[in-house]
Amino acid sequence: MNRSMPIVKSFAILVLFSMCFQSVPVYATDLVGDDDLAGGASVFVFRESRKKPQERAGGAVNFGVGRVRSDRDKVNAQIAAARKKKTDAAKARRAQLAAARRRERNAKIKLSNTFAARGEELMEKGDAVGAATAFRESIKLNAKNADAISGLSEALTVRGIEIAASDNNDAAAGYFTEAVKLDPNNEIAYAKLGELYDAKGRSDLALVNYEKALAIDPAFSSLYMPVGLGYAEAGNEAKADSYMKKAEAAGADISDARFARGMLLYKLNKNDEALAVFEKIASEQPLNAEAHYQRGVIFDRLGQRNKAIDAYKDALRIDPVYSRAWFDLGVIYYNNGEYNDALNAYKEALRKDENNYRAHANLASTYRQLERYPEANAEYKLAEPGYKDNADLYSEWGFCLGKTKEWDKAAARLETARSLSPNAVDYTNVGWAYYNQAQIDKQNKNDAEAAAKYGLAKNSLQKAVELDPKLDAAYMNLGSTNNGLGDYNAAVAALKTAVSLRKDWVIAINQLGLGYRGLNDLAAALEQFKLVTNLDSNNVFGLYNLGEAYNASGNKKEAKKAQDKLKKLNPEFANRLGNVLSGKIKNAIDTKVPRIPRPF
Repeated sequence: MNRSMPIVKSFAILVLFSMCFQSVPVYATDLVGDDDLAGGASVFVFRESRKKPQERAGGAVNFGVGRVRSDRDKVNAQIAAARKKKTDAAKARRAQLAAARRRERNAKIKLSNTFAARGEELMEKGDAVGAATAFRESIKLNAKNADAISGLSEALTVRGIEIAASDNNDAAAGYFTEAVKLDPNNEIAYAKLGELYDAKGRSDLALVNYEKALAIDPAFSSLYMPVGLGYAEAGNEAKADSYMKKAEAAGADISDARFARGMLLYKLNKNDEALAVFEKIASEQPLNAEAHYQRGVIFDRLGQRNKAIDAYKDALRIDPVYSRAWFDLGVIYYNNGEYNDALNAYKEALRKDENNYRAHANLASTYRQLERYPEANAEYKLAEPGYKDNADLYSEWGFCLGKTKEWDKAAARLETARSLSPNAVDYTNVGWAYYNQAQIDKQNKNDAEAAAKYGLAKNSLQKAVELDPKLDAAYMNLGSTNNGLGDYNAAVAALKTAVSLRKDWVIAINQLGLGYRGLNDLAAALEQFKLVTNLDSNNVFGLYNLGEAYNASGNKKEAKKAQDKLKKLNPEFANRLGNVLSGKIKNAIDTKVPRIPRPF
């Protein structure tokens, strides 16, 4: 749901009937619920297409982090070795430091040294928290106590490592940041900061910190691979290649190096070469799920859908809860219109990662395609925390809430979309929601509230046509709203523009006829209703309105012909028109009629 795409005039427009008394949103070809003889309508506009293709996870810039860059064993092994080296050095000079402290005559500095010594003892016992407290007390007494400053930097680094643990807890970043401020030569803290940023997909910051660690200690060879991958993501092929060669020379596992090479080739769009790399890894390591997954990503990029599906399934046979493989499988199925398969795939993707907001959003769209609107609404809600600035999500969500007749919530979501992206489409959709709310209020005889909602709809729709004078849907909704308000001159003007922009638009033409009928211009109304029935001979609204207008003009014969046609299409409408012809119904347009059976 990328809102950065340009708005094009080939909008997919979903037409929803919402009649004067009972507002039930439906497709233009799907008449359901209680309708009235006015055939009132509003339209919702999807950007680009309501079947806009979804994007696979494998297309992201941090492609491939799953296997190599999340494997921290080698980095942590070097970190442990570096820490031991520092600890051994500190022990070797401890006696010397103790002697120097005993000779100190200044009481304040002497006490500072005592706290520093206490911090060192606690560090040796593994109490980084207690050590940090002791070192801080030492620094308060003597801000230039180098031993305390370096000791605090070390204690904060150790504590940060403990907090980061296996899930890269963000809280650890503060400890590492303070550690390098205290000791700019603390390569371990820089390395761990890089690792934290790397895990969060912040390659730019990861690279900065990794390279600072390497500048301090070039022998920190376990960082070569993640730095090389970071440059690959940044598109710097030369540096990526340089660091990967260093990694291989430093003894990196050949399969890891080969894997990294494949990712670099993929990043450079050298798909055939990248595929060959992953095919070789998969043949040598049949249980390497990540290699099979990367094969699937490349096949998908090359448009080889069936091979991509097979590769993802190979990965899932090895690792049944491989979320990225399930997600990308869902994308393939969705884009191919296989919505039930997509639904199952996205559900599986969420089994392991229930906070995968993209999966929730894609699942919501899948439910929408299946017309399972309550479930779609629930998934949009779960996706919302990751999409608070995404107007498309709120727009689609507003549509689905309209389909469940929750018009107040629909209006609220569409207002949010409009605030995030104040363009003609969003103003049109806000008008659509308020129009339908007004229809419900009118049905419930809440005339004052209906008038207020019609007013909100009109304001929003007028803004829409100001922003885009060629947006036919905005004029359509504005015309219907003005018909609802009884402002028939304004309705006719808007609907004439809608029809000029979209020729042979039956619903707009019917609404235009109703506008003329409201002005009691029977000749013009008849012209429009005839056009409706010529374009769609089975249009019950057009036939009813044509018969009613003929009757009002005194042409009983043509009115009876319209009724005879209605008898074959909808006996209830035909019976209603018969009551108009006999004089039993006086106010033909504004009277509620029986339910229209679903035509299919």
